[in-house]
Amino acid sequence: MHRRLFLQSTAAAGAVALLPQRAVRSASRRASAPGAMENDWLEDAVAVAMSRGATYAEILMRDERRSSIQLRKEDVHALSDSREQGVVLRVFKRGAWGAAAVSVWNHGTPGMLAQRACDAAEAMAQFSKTTFVPGSRATDAALRWESECRINPFDVPEKEKIDFLRSLTEKPLKITQIPFAVANLFTQQTDSILRNSLGADIRQRQVVTYPNFAVTAFHQKYRRMDSRSSSLEALAAGWEVTERNFTSDLETAMQEVLQTQTADPVAEGSYRLVVHPSVLWDILFDTLLPHLDARRVLGLDGGRPGDQWIRPGDIGHKRIGSPLLNLVADMTLRGGLATAGWDDTGRPAGRVPLVEEGVLRRLPGDDTLAGLDASARFPVTRSAHWSSAPGPAMPNVVMAEGKDGTLADIIAGVDNGLFIKGRGSIVTNPQRTLFRVKPQMAWMIRGGSIAEVVRGVEVETSVEQFWNALVAVGAGRETMTAGELFPSRVDGLWSAPFSVSAPPALFTDIPVYPAREQR
Repeated sequence: MHRRLFLQSTAAAGAVALLPQRAVRSASRRASAPGAMENDWLEDAVAVAMSRGATYAEILMRDERRSSIQLRKEDVHALSDSREQGVVLRVFKRGAWGAAAVSVWNHGTPGMLAQRACDAAEAMAQFSKTTFVPGSRATDAALRWESECRINPFDVPEKEKIDFLRSLTEKPLKITQIPFAVANLFTQQTDSILRNSLGADIRQRQVVTYPNFAVTAFHQKYRRMDSRSSSLEALAAGWEVTERNFTSDLETAMQEVLQTQTADPVAEGSYRLVVHPSVLWDILFDTLLPHLDARRVLGLDGGRPGDQWIRPGDIGHKRIGSPLLNLVADMTLRGGLATAGWDDTGRPAGRVPLVEEGVLRRLPGDDTLAGLDASARFPVTRSAHWSSAPGPAMPNVVMAEGKDGTLADIIAGVDNGLFIKGRGSIVTNPQRTLFRVKPQMAWMIRGGSIAEVVRGVEVETSVEQFWNALVAVGAGRETMTAGELFPSRVDGLWSAPFSVSAPPALFTDIPVYPAREQR
C-alpha cells in the first residue's frame, strides 16, 4: 500500500493543516532581480546557444529563500533559513531538448553553460527526437508579475514570529487533557527571471507564508490519543495572513479534540457521506489527480504495464466520475501555489476545463511529452528548483462549485448519514485505484442536522466508485483552496507545488468502517 506522506509536527500530532493565503497578478509592481549576473550574462548564454545550432533557447534564473520555525510546546525546537541561487539553460537542437544548470556562486562563463546544454541536446537526439513549435510563448516583451503580499515575511523579526507561534501552543497546554501542542511556520520567496531566444524578459515573484498548529489530547481512562490541527491550508501571500482569527480556530480545534476523546466508534455500513472541503481537496489530490498526470497516462511513471486507469485513447470521451464532477486547470487561481503570470517557459497563465460533466477532456502536459496530442493537453511547464530544468507539471486544479446550496443546505437534505471534516491520512494501493481515508473529525447526521461526534472513521472504497457516487455539489463561501508545498513527498511525478480548490459535496452509498483500533 502507498501511504500518503504529508507534513507532521510529531508522530503524535496527526496531519498538520495550514493557513490560506492569497495571490494576485500585479503588473504595476516589479519583482526584484535575483543576483548581479542577470543582464548580459543571461542574454549571452541564450545567444551563444543559438549560435551553436539551437533552434530555441531559454534561460531561467531563480533566487530561492526558505525559512522554517517549529515550536514544540513552548520551546523553539527547530529554526532554519536558507538561500539558493542559480540558472538553468534549456535548448532545443536537432530535434531534442537539452539542459544544463550552474549555481550563481560558481557560474563560469555563458559559453560554457551553452555548450553543456547543446551537448546534452545532441546526445539525446541520438536516441529520441520530437517536434517543437514555440506556440504561445512570450516574445519581444518585458513582463512582470508578483503574488499579492502586503507584508513580506522575511521583513518580520524572528521574535515576532516566535511570539505568534507561542500564542498557538500556550493556551491548549493549560488544559490537563492536552499534554502536547506544536506550531510551525514555513516561509518562502522565489524570484525568477526568464529570458528566451524570442526576445522575452519575464520577471516574477511568489511569496508563501505558511503557519499551522496541532494539539494532541490523551484520555487516561480510555488510553486514547487524538490530534486536531488548524483548519486552514497553505496558499501564497505575506505575513498579513497571521491577522486571521487564529484564536477562534484554536478554540474549535481544542473543543473538537476533546469531544473525540469520549465519542463512540462509528458503526460499519454504507452512508450518505457529506464531505467538508478540508477533506475533499485532499481526496481529490490523492485519488484522482494522479490519474490526470500525462506521464502516468503515457506509461512514463515507472509503473507496471497496463496499470493505467486512463490511457491516451480515453481522452475526450472516458467518464471518470459523476456528471456533477467538473475540474478546471487554473493558473490564475488567487492564492494558488502554482499561480503566476507566466509558466517557467513563458506561456501566459490561463484556465481550461480538464473534466466536464464527469468526462475527461484534456490533461496537463507540456510539449516534451511525445504521444499526447496538442488538443488533448493543457500546456504547463514549471521548475521546482533552480537546478531543475522546467518540465511538465500539475497546475492548480479547481473543482467547480455546484447548485446545491451551502454546506448547511446539503446537510439539511440528508436524513441519515455521516459528515466528515479535517485533513487526515490517506492510503492508496500502488495503482491508485483503491483508497482509504481517515478524517480528523466525523459527526452523525440525523434528520438533516448534525448529531453526535463519532471516532475512528475510515472511508474505504475505489476511486471510480467514489467519484461516480457524487450526487450534490455545494456553492458559497465554504469552497476551500489548499495547497501542497512538497508534492514530491506524495507522488514522485510531481515536483512543483500546486493548489486544489474544492466545495462541500455529498456522496451516496459510501462504505465506512471503524478504525482498526476500534474494531
